[in-house]
Amino acid sequence: MVVDNNWFDMFDYKILQGSLDYFLENPGSVILTRSKAANYFGNLPPLGQRLYIDSVEYSVAAIIENIPANSSFQQDVLISNTAFNEKRKSILDTWGYYSQLLFIKLSPGASVEEAEKKISKIFSEGQPWRDKSPPSRLVPLADLHFETDLLDRVIPHGNIRNLWIFSVLAVLLLAVASVNFVNLSIGRIGFRMKEFGIRKTIGASKYQLFIQVMVETFLSVTMAAGVALLLVVLFLPTFNVFIERSLVLDLLDPWIGSLILGVVLLVLTMTGLYPALALATLRPVSLLKNEALAGFSRQGFRKMSVTGQLVFTMVMLVGVVTIHRQFTFIQQQTESYQMDQVFRLNFSFPVGFASNDEVAVEHHMTRVTSVKTRLLASSSIQFVSQVNGASIVDDKRKQPVKVAWSGYSEQQEPTDAVMIWADENYAEMANLTLVAGRWFNQANAADKYNLVLNETAVKAFGLEEPVVGTSFAEGLMSDQGGIIIGVVKDYHHKSLHEKIDPIVFTLDPFGAPSYLVKANAGSVTQALDHARKVWNEFTPEQPFEYAFLDEEFDRLYKDDRKALMLSLTFGGLSVLLSCLGLLGMITVSVLQRTKEIGIRKVLGASVSGIVSLLSKNLVKLVVVAIHIASPLAWYAMNRWLADFAYRIAIEWWMFGIAGLMAVGIALATVSFQAVRAAVANPVDSLRSE
Repeated sequence: MVVDNNWFDMFDYKILQGSLDYFLENPGSVILTRSKAANYFGNLPPLGQRLYIDSVEYSVAAIIENIPANSSFQQDVLISNTAFNEKRKSILDTWGYYSQLLFIKLSPGASVEEAEKKISKIFSEGQPWRDKSPPSRLVPLADLHFETDLLDRVIPHGNIRNLWIFSVLAVLLLAVASVNFVNLSIGRIGFRMKEFGIRKTIGASKYQLFIQVMVETFLSVTMAAGVALLLVVLFLPTFNVFIERSLVLDLLDPWIGSLILGVVLLVLTMTGLYPALALATLRPVSLLKNEALAGFSRQGFRKMSVTGQLVFTMVMLVGVVTIHRQFTFIQQQTESYQMDQVFRLNFSFPVGFASNDEVAVEHHMTRVTSVKTRLLASSSIQFVSQVNGASIVDDKRKQPVKVAWSGYSEQQEPTDAVMIWADENYAEMANLTLVAGRWFNQANAADKYNLVLNETAVKAFGLEEPVVGTSFAEGLMSDQGGIIIGVVKDYHHKSLHEKIDPIVFTLDPFGAPSYLVKANAGSVTQALDHARKVWNEFTPEQPFEYAFLDEEFDRLYKDDRKALMLSLTFGGLSVLLSCLGLLGMITVSVLQRTKEIGIRKVLGASVSGIVSLLSKNLVKLVVVAIHIASPLAWYAMNRWLADFAYRIAIEWWMFGIAGLMAVGIALATVSFQAVRAAVANPVDSLRSE
């Protein structure tokens, strides 16, 4: 990270060795984190050691403590911007060079709104060529991590919506598990009624029975908490890889300790209080005659809890189906790119390169052409396209564009559009579909000033048919006018979360040193080896770097992929918890109706009839849950899909699948217990009479 002298006045770093003063006074020095210094120099004393960055020699001025995992600034090498040569400084001082972030510390009591207005005025005065500069907006540092409107990618950003969604789901899962524990505890009461009845008969007080049940529940919850913490320790490394973070479980941290204690007490209250109070207040006669469960069964609590769990499970199942279909839809939009065969190389402009230096431009253009020719010299490479550093699947570089179209009234405001400088091979490389006209021809000198637009750009500029042949008096890169020679079909040049932008294609005027390389099938390794040789031939001072299109695609949708994995996990857990809830309910029902089942069997009832008798109430609850869950799932998934500019439609069959799965889960869960009760010997259930 390149910083100025004020950086350390605004942000705190712990200095382990060396001094900031030496770093600030010596432009050729560098600051390293403790781990980075160990990586470079091992056990050698790091201060004064020399290293090269982009062929420039630096000496180590200071060592700082490693950057915390929750910091927005994860760079572990700091360079002073005074180290740049004069040519580079002149570029940095120009208003059209967007290369640095600006952090501002306001004076105490200063108005944020007033500061934004004054900053906007400064930008307007510094950029007179722009008819209207966008208003400046100051983002508080504390809000930076969840800010979604910034185009900067240096600072890692989180998704506050996903954080809230999965936090709420975690709380709901904990609540459902607690309710299930209560249901299962009530189910177990049938096996201990005589125990509690005898205890009361020989003099046990309500208080003693209440304490006994609460202590038993406390031991269960405490053991569960211990197992949970063990699982966290075991799975935390895998989870850190999944979320690309470095979380640690510090049990000595007061906040974490308080959180764990609070959860244990909350679960203890939710799971132990109701069964303990219910048992402690029952009469001994009711306990000894197994009449206690009748009181519990009249309560609607258990049915409501099971219905709630089924609703939660159905919503999760609809969510899993919807997220999976949306992710499949995303992959279908880019499946024609053969992403595992296309990689990108980004050579750099020469240091101090200026577009107004004709000699430098000519030399650079020759170099750019030579690189492309050398890349194509290998039989392992099918296509090479030169472009201005853009990814096919992730290009957000909008800028204001104003064109004087012949025959049209003058634009009052510039149109924000993506400018792509490309060569004659780009349309084939990016699988662009021409809906009108043609693509550029390098041999046609006039194409140097002509344009190709996408369909969205045609609409944004307000052009009417026939679009091809529309002329303009002043070009985008020069004073020379030209015509529109083609229109390409809209394609997703960035995430499907965002709408397609107007795109203006031109033949590259300045020799953008980036290349898209498509390898022949089965020759990717050979293509990379050849590209490495070409890289070392033209840029030996820089390490060979490349990026495959499928890697860029994965990075673009990694949050959505994580959402899919987490939804599958939460969906599986919700299904498991629903099974436990249904099991608790059928257990209580069977215990309560043991004698009824015995009498029915004596009178000739069949096994299937008894299973149907025990299952029909649960099926009714499933039907009720389907009616409640469907509108909730529809609303929740519509809210989630609203984050995508291009999305699937929620269809009725998604709810049908979720409903059938819920019915299947319910029947599969209760069938074992119901069949077991139906085939039991009626003598065992009736002999106490």
